[in-house]
Amino acid sequence: MDILECIRTRRSTRTYTDRPISEETLRELIGLGVKAATGSNEQPWGFAVIQDKDEIQRLSEETKGWLLEHLADYPYLEQYREWLNKPSYSVFNHAGTLLLIYGDTASHWYAYDGSLCAANIMLAAHSMGIGTCWIGFGEHVLDTPEFKRVHNVPESYRLVCPMTLGYSKASLPPSERKEPRIFSWRKA
Repeated sequence: MDILECIRTRRSTRTYTDRPISEETLRELIGLGVKAATGSNEQPWGFAVIQDKDEIQRLSEETKGWLLEHLADYPYLEQYREWLNKPSYSVFNHAGTLLLIYGDTASHWYAYDGSLCAANIMLAAHSMGIGTCWIGFGEHVLDTPEFKRVHNVPESYRLVCPMTLGYSKASLPPSERKEPRIFSWRKA
């Protein structure tokens, strides 16, 4: 798949098969991720990989509980109350792999660099037939001092992108996007 086709056809995947992603493939994806542009060449990224389905499910339940408990603090999440109350709903889409991209806050650019890294991984995964989804719901539970201690993430690192990965159950059509808002276009 060429890069333009990859960009045009990549979608967020929310239904995965049980086929596992190999360690070799994940290491290759992370290696491609860190080829991303990086401010001042600081390369502030770091990663945690979870491929234990029981742990991913436990983290989903913990995340749902946290979100329900804090809905008043985040009114934009109110629209998800029904999902979060549904026992069958998985924050992490029942994926077999959860990849967490952290950034070292010593770098001013950590959030940008981590996001660029995530985009590389998403595109590379799509080109390999692997689906991905950025899971914004994970930002609170997966960035706590307790979680980071268990997963050896240094205190100075902040979660940038919680991402599920897996082989998609279905082929999805390209997503529709609004026309870009171009605020200015000056020519000589």
